[in-house]
Amino acid sequence: MNRINRASSLLVLAGCLLQPSARGVRPEAGKDFRPIPDLAGKVLTVNGPVDPDALGATMMHEHIFINQNHPSSSGPIEATRVGFYLKPLAMDMLGAVIMGYKNRDNLILGSEDMAVRELEDYRKQGGGALVDATSIGLGRDPRALLRVSNTTGVHIIMGASWYTKSWHPQEMDRRSVESLTQEIVQDVTIGVDGSGIRSGIIGEVGTIGNPLTPNEIKVIRASGRASRITGAAVSLHTAAYAGTNDQHKILDLLESEGADPGRMILGHSDSLVKDMPLLTGLLERGVYVEFDLLGEFAMLRKRVTAAHVGEGILELIKMGYLERILLSQDVDRKIALKSYGGMGYSFVLEQFVPHLLKKGVTQAQIRTLVEANPHRVLTFDAPR
Repeated sequence: MNRINRASSLLVLAGCLLQPSARGVRPEAGKDFRPIPDLAGKVLTVNGPVDPDALGATMMHEHIFINQNHPSSSGPIEATRVGFYLKPLAMDMLGAVIMGYKNRDNLILGSEDMAVRELEDYRKQGGGALVDATSIGLGRDPRALLRVSNTTGVHIIMGASWYTKSWHPQEMDRRSVESLTQEIVQDVTIGVDGSGIRSGIIGEVGTIGNPLTPNEIKVIRASGRASRITGAAVSLHTAAYAGTNDQHKILDLLESEGADPGRMILGHSDSLVKDMPLLTGLLERGVYVEFDLLGEFAMLRKRVTAAHVGEGILELIKMGYLERILLSQDVDRKIALKSYGGMGYSFVLEQFVPHLLKKGVTQAQIRTLVEANPHRVLTFDAPR
């Protein structure tokens, strides 16, 4: 397609998506709509498009700023533990929180100073970029991400779309797939909340499933449609860790909207190393599997540890799936930070990579896991 025809097609596409339609989907008042930009061959960071080779080692699923507190998510708290729940997290509380005691402050990552310290450490350990997968409604903060990126020199790719149903907006029942698609596309092409800072990945798209709810299905469809329209990848929060295996249905829904399986990332896949037939069946569809719960404390209640994932990766490499594996830690609460005794954003680079090397994974294969694979999936396709 020549440049004139491509430009004409993008203008038509933008008009169809972002202008008022016969179905009543209308753009937000005052927005400056423009053609869908063709970012093919680039990675979109909070600082704008960059060449994939500029990223270096990349963690694919993290949270720098997030607030996971929600009335429906805390559940009932015993009267004797309310005080503990409401207290600011302190060092003498860490053991109890690690063992499962609920604490509101633990679920908030909101300090820019702490974020800078943690990401400066990540950079010293060899990290060059990471994906902040914080979805709409979880405290996503594009301006703070930009400041932290500029201070630390770490490339940050910001997410879009919606998390699990507890965090859906009140009007989600009334929202259409078209209006949800429109909002995601705006985040990628124009910017978030008037900031001009754009999302470079769609996700994490949160599902609980078992079965998928109508609103979860709408969000999945909108995310797939937005991926096709913008060329961005889709990062999925699936509930495999809880024994829910709706992955094939989710992939079917994304494909039904024209999304490319090679642009789909199945997050939280760690527990699937215990079910290789399911895992390889998913990989045969051409998607990426993301082992992103690495670095969590290996408690009695944790069914799959980093060591299990390491063994699974060795098996997958032997089976020819090296180029479809992504790694990360999913830092999403204070106890995961080094400032609070956790593993921080660099567990993969500091401990998991050396573990894989000892098991026989080569340096070239490590570069594929932490550089080539993330760079490939984060690089935009042409919009369709």
